[in-house]
Amino acid sequence: IGRLRDGAQPSQVSAQLTTELRRYLLDPANAGPHYDLTKIDAQVIRLAPGGGGINAMKEDYEQGLLLLMAVAISVLFIACANLANLLLARSTVHRVRTAVELAMGASRARIVRRHVTESVVLALLGGLAGLVVAVYASKALVLIAFRGATYVPIATGPSVPILLFTFGISLLTGLVFGVGPAWMASHSDPADALRGSGRVMRDSSALPQRALVVLQAAVSLALLTVAGLLTQSLGHFQNAPYGFAREGRLVVRIDPQSAGYTSDRLTGLYEKLEDRLKHTPGVLSESLSLYTAQQGNNWGEGVYIQGTDRKGGSSWDRVSAHYFETLGTPIVRGRGFSEQDTTNSRKVAVVNEAFARRYFPNENPLGRHFGKDELSHAGDYEIVGVAKDAIYHDPSRPVQPMFFVPLAQRVTYDTPVDNRVEDGSMYMGTIVLHVQGAADAMAPTIRRVLAQVDPNLTPLSMFSFDDLVQIQTSAQTLIARISTGFGVIALLLAVVGLYGVTSYRVARRTGEIGLRMALGADRGDIRALVLRGAFLHVALGLVLGVPLAFLAARAMQSQLYGISPFDPATLLAAAIVLSLCALVASLLPARRAAAIEPMRALRIE
Repeated sequence: IGRLRDGAQPSQVSAQLTTELRRYLLDPANAGPHYDLTKIDAQVIRLAPGGGGINAMKEDYEQGLLLLMAVAISVLFIACANLANLLLARSTVHRVRTAVELAMGASRARIVRRHVTESVVLALLGGLAGLVVAVYASKALVLIAFRGATYVPIATGPSVPILLFTFGISLLTGLVFGVGPAWMASHSDPADALRGSGRVMRDSSALPQRALVVLQAAVSLALLTVAGLLTQSLGHFQNAPYGFAREGRLVVRIDPQSAGYTSDRLTGLYEKLEDRLKHTPGVLSESLSLYTAQQGNNWGEGVYIQGTDRKGGSSWDRVSAHYFETLGTPIVRGRGFSEQDTTNSRKVAVVNEAFARRYFPNENPLGRHFGKDELSHAGDYEIVGVAKDAIYHDPSRPVQPMFFVPLAQRVTYDTPVDNRVEDGSMYMGTIVLHVQGAADAMAPTIRRVLAQVDPNLTPLSMFSFDDLVQIQTSAQTLIARISTGFGVIALLLAVVGLYGVTSYRVARRTGEIGLRMALGADRGDIRALVLRGAFLHVALGLVLGVPLAFLAARAMQSQLYGISPFDPATLLAAAIVLSLCALVASLLPARRAAAIEPMRALRIE
């Protein structure tokens, strides 16, 4: 990240930086043995505006944000469908007034303007109320997304572009969903409306209302299915077999280099740290490491297997004795590291199961030798143990090959760049502690111990493994919780829409219901009549919603972990929830219809 001088041209600066980069790469002191020097001329530095953020954030969050946008649009559609149904019902109820206005010379354009104005006012009022909710909801979402962070790089205050966008969406939805009812109201025949003012007549709004209810049910089913899949995926994320113990573990991040330690003072620091921590009450075991699981860090190098032509890449870590016991990662073959793995002892390594599978398929890796960085060092490390696969990074991806080397054992390489990497790996950045009771409760004690060792060795962070897992899955948590919330809102809106349309149809059919009861229909028949009509809409919505749910699940497949997008159990559960809510929404209008007195209904007719 840099700042250009006034008047500097980005293209010229880019060319100068590219030249410097190529010179740096051509320097033998900087070129590793695995570099392909013929590709140096293809290395280019391009400048991009810093205000756009880091591209990695786009890669990490783009799919999830697009999913949330699609869910929000779906909920907006359901809300607008309710608005359209309300306006359709109002236009039908006021058809006599509209007919009188048309008969007295009012233009159809004036009728349309009045109805559109009503819908726009409703939409804008809803948008203003939504902005008030958004001010507080956005703060809550950021707290969830950046749980545990000491710095949150997102402002949640009102933004002019967001306000304008919300205003535009509110205005647009009001126009779009208000034009249909307005057009229908303006094209009613005044004579027909006046003749039918006192009796039931054909209602031109019935079909659009029913169609909107069917679409609401279909979209609600898709959203509930998506929410169910994401919730299950989140559960699999958080409860996956991570390969380490999460209870009673405290992970402390330090930076000896920033505290002023040079390479010749590190050994004394590590000995003092381990001695103090080992004798701290409440600490069962401790270990130092370059980094540990779920910290978002990774060191990777090329590896060469002695006596074979096998080579490839692998992550690696430098750790002290008893690291695997402290971390809670079982050793499935051989042994872990102990105090006997010193500077003068043979150089050893522990590999994970993924490393053994890739480089020693159907073989016993114990006793085999390998090395990193340079082919001439292919025999540096002897494998003395195989550790169970542990998830150090993204749990949605397969575990990568990984090996571990003892803190005390350093390799001297042939090239300066590899020696610089080796020197950098001696700075331990993490202390892993196995403690009694709750890990967070030990944090004050550990701060005091570190201050006693060296007041400059300030802990940069302290987290339990549960906290680290939750932080690493915060994006999935955010998406799953918001999607679930949107799914519940969509369900409530769809139920309200169904209730409104059913109640409106019951009110419109009061005379018909009274006539049916006068001719012998009992109250059970009336309830069944109303419920059949309501559930016909829901059934059609389910038929349309099933393929829509499958399409939505397939589109969000990259967001799922440990579950197939075509999960019939989730779809069935969503359909059952939607049907039960629809039943509840329909029962009240059905009971109201069954309670109609025949003589009163006939007098109204």
